[in-house]
Amino acid sequence: MRHDVTLRLHGYEIPAALEIPEGEPVGAVLLIPGSLFANVDGDFPAWNTFPRVYAYLAEQMAERGLVVYRFAKLGPGTGSVETADAEPELVRSWAGRARIAHAALAHFREELAARGIRAPRTVLAGHSEGSVVASVMAAEGADVDGVVLLSGPSIGILGIMIEQSRAMVPPGAGDESVALLEEIVAHIRAAGTIPADLKARAGTGFGAGALATMPPDAIVYMRDCDATDPVAAIAGYEKPVLIVQGGIDSSVPVHHAERLRDSRGSRPTTYKFFPELQHMYKPVPAGATPMEIFGLTGPTDLRIAETVDNWVRGL
Repeated sequence: MRHDVTLRLHGYEIPAALEIPEGEPVGAVLLIPGSLFANVDGDFPAWNTFPRVYAYLAEQMAERGLVVYRFAKLGPGTGSVETADAEPELVRSWAGRARIAHAALAHFREELAARGIRAPRTVLAGHSEGSVVASVMAAEGADVDGVVLLSGPSIGILGIMIEQSRAMVPPGAGDESVALLEEIVAHIRAAGTIPADLKARAGTGFGAGALATMPPDAIVYMRDCDATDPVAAIAGYEKPVLIVQGGIDSSVPVHHAERLRDSRGSRPTTYKFFPELQHMYKPVPAGATPMEIFGLTGPTDLRIAETVDNWVRGL
């Protein structure tokens, strides 16, 4: 059963939801959203895209006995509210993402205690960029029993953008757009700014254009996020890690999950691969375009919730 709650910190109110199963839960899952401006259900109103990914995952996990807390990403169209007491320097940044997630974990536990609900184990489950947040939290010593990486990258976000841009170049075509993006990324990594002449050359399209039109604070966010190495964040984590990956994932391709898996060495790690699923764990219709694939509205594949549930039960 769903219970809507509000996560409050540093002058911001962020929509959140508890999905509570019938009977005593077998475990608790904090579901951390990815890079885009997702509302509490995992829709992206600013992009006019409504995959409902986090609501589906939470509902499916609750049906199997897990209690799940999900929350919106701070930003436009997500229902988050900035109050008169807001301290944006503490939350509207890459470091703020982990700060919000730590607060969400504490709020999750408070809500369970207030309802008299006890869960024998608690895990972090981050999707896409949220998996990096979960890894950072784990490295910072979050008191949990394990971490789930859902479609997680193994490199920084600017590197992901370059990879995506290169994959979109048609066979036999020139790579000028990729070279321009790489030039812009080099400036961001070095100084956190983009020169005016590069902005003019980039225009407003995908890739280079998207970066060129971002406001300065967003550029700083991208630089700081990119500077976090997802492999370094999770490789040394001593507790169990579950890595879940779809095979038709154009946002974060399979080799990222494999690199994360291989970085773990002999530490307890489970890898689950679903070759026919996309970035949000939905089957892909024949002939669908990349944007159609990204915005699929049907439920997430039930095997993802089953995989997480079985892994949590085994902790």
